[in-house]
Amino acid sequence: MSELGWNQVREKYSRNPITFTKTGKEFRVSRVTETAIYIDLPSGEEYISRKNLARAVALIQEGIKLNGPSDYKRQVYDQRPAYAWAILRDLGFAS
Repeated sequence: MSELGWNQVREKYSRNPITFTKTGKEFRVSRVTETAIYIDLPSGEEYISRKNLARAVALIQEGIKLNGPSDYKRQVYDQRPAYAWAILRDLGFAS
């Protein structure tokens, strides 16, 4: 995927909503709306902004490395970076 295709995001998480952070912590994507990906956490439902994920993808395409959640937090936004980075990895943008 060369850009953040939101229809592909929806399809991916509707088929398999369970994924894992870099450290192996399991989490569940509860829904994908037009503006965000919502995840279920013990503290309640949280979201990751589509805008921030798209910004991360643009940075990656410019050659910026996001090797983990701390890079996401530092270079993109401090909004659930462990989960946001895991989503980018699931979509093939980070490794």
